[in-house]
Amino acid sequence: MLEPTTDVAHPDGYIRYSRTVALTRLGLVGAFVMLLAAFTTWRMTALGVLEFGLYLALLVATEVTVRQRDRVGAARRLRRMSDVLMLALVVNACGLALQIRQYGQPRMEVEAALLTICVLLFAALRAHMSRLSYVAGVVPPALTLLWIVTDLRRPLAGNHYALAMLLFVVAVLLATSRQQETDRALTRAMQALMRKSLALGQAVEEAKAAGRARARLLAVASHEIRTPLNAVLGFGQALRRQPLTPEQATLARGVVEGGEQLDRLLDGILDLAGAGPDIQLKPAPLDLRGLVEAVVGVWRPHAASIGVDLAFKDADPGLEFGVVADAARLEQTLVTLVSGALKATSAGGRVSVRLAGAPRGEDLGVLVEVRDTGPPVPAEDRRASFEAFDQTARGRLVGDSGLGLSACAASLALMGGEVGVDDAPGGAGAVFWFAFNAPRHAFPAEGGETAVVGERTLRVLAAEDNDANRRVLAALLGGQAVDLTFAEDGAQAVAAWRAGGFDLLLMDANMPVMDGGLAVRAIRAAEPAGVRVPIWMVTANVSAEDIDGYLAAGADGVLRKPLDAAALFALLAGVRGS
Repeated sequence: MLEPTTDVAHPDGYIRYSRTVALTRLGLVGAFVMLLAAFTTWRMTALGVLEFGLYLALLVATEVTVRQRDRVGAARRLRRMSDVLMLALVVNACGLALQIRQYGQPRMEVEAALLTICVLLFAALRAHMSRLSYVAGVVPPALTLLWIVTDLRRPLAGNHYALAMLLFVVAVLLATSRQQETDRALTRAMQALMRKSLALGQAVEEAKAAGRARARLLAVASHEIRTPLNAVLGFGQALRRQPLTPEQATLARGVVEGGEQLDRLLDGILDLAGAGPDIQLKPAPLDLRGLVEAVVGVWRPHAASIGVDLAFKDADPGLEFGVVADAARLEQTLVTLVSGALKATSAGGRVSVRLAGAPRGEDLGVLVEVRDTGPPVPAEDRRASFEAFDQTARGRLVGDSGLGLSACAASLALMGGEVGVDDAPGGAGAVFWFAFNAPRHAFPAEGGETAVVGERTLRVLAAEDNDANRRVLAALLGGQAVDLTFAEDGAQAVAAWRAGGFDLLLMDANMPVMDGGLAVRAIRAAEPAGVRVPIWMVTANVSAEDIDGYLAAGADGVLRKPLDAAALFALLAGVRGS
């Protein structure tokens, strides 16, 4: 029997359906032919053999269709062929029933009627793809059945047998015609659903391709932006280690702090663009006071240019603000609040950033307030201030769509904190604030960057194709106990390593000729047993997938660009002590 889950609207489903019908009917008709051969004339047997041959032809047609590559076109041809074969089967079976009826014995009338009923039910219940197929299938057996049971010599009212058959035929036609309408509607719906499913599948594939393109774009943008940023920060860090006047030291510090802010901002943008709804925090030790002072310092020249006084107020100068938190998100939040306050404040106004904290066991409770002398935020607008695309009167004044503040609220929610806005004391202006708790962290005393001076000289091989990055490494390690050798691609790095004698290899990832990952694999494969030179990747490509790939290739760790001088010197100290 046909499985109820077969979808005849689908090409493969219709092929399976036709094959099942042919196989089951072949067995029944084969047994019927043997009965005809044993008890009837050769003419009836011949009609039975012809019926068997027609079902066999249907089976062969399905087997041929299965082997066609174009399943849709092959299934369409099979539908047309099966309709023709069905009509031939029905006409042949009706002819056989008429032969049985004329055989001469009274009971043959009942047997002929039963055979015709079977043919009628088969034709009526078959899966028809069109009305023409249904009509061609049911009309011959219906007329044959009525002819068999009708006796023109007796009125219909007195022929109960004929009347019952007539009612039976009418009932079958009414029931199955309604079923065929439903089946055809279901088939059309299934076909429409199939088209939509294919369109959806294509849209999903296009979305995946767009996602892959976006990931590649983000990776390229990250690398291309961080390459010059690495030079800015590297030269700034090297400059700060030189003898400078107080004014020069302040300028150098501003360069480094501005570059570090730009680096964190880039991290936040790329993370937000790549993470989608699954944004994760990246907590790390940070000096919150230093971060707030750096943001104020970077924005102070802009504030002065528009005639606004921007100041930092330390409410707890004796309190250490070393915490473990997501520096990029905190900085984005503070920059958003400071930028909005400066936009809302007219020339001659004032914006102040106040930092306060309170120890809470192992944690530190932090409150950061940004006060301005711009227009206040009415109580009814305060909730909407942090909802995307829901502009308030103040938001329209400063041209803010709410996206920045809604991102601030989302970031603080991830940290278990909160953000809000109140009236400034006296009612003149607004106070935007955020508060959170974070684990405390004690930073070591400053001055650890020059720990390698005066020690034994380390031989370091640095594979770096970018000239600016090579000059950054040379500037950072200048005056240190380091013998620095450069290679401009992975192949040169492998060749230089074979010469031997290096204590540490610093390997860029993206290089011509041979990239860093392949170079690391080549070196690890050629190393003698028991010998392993430390290899650290120095790269801007530091996604989790990238880092896993470096470690799988044989790298010992990763230094992220823009290069942190303290991390570099800590690595050198670790190699020296090993």
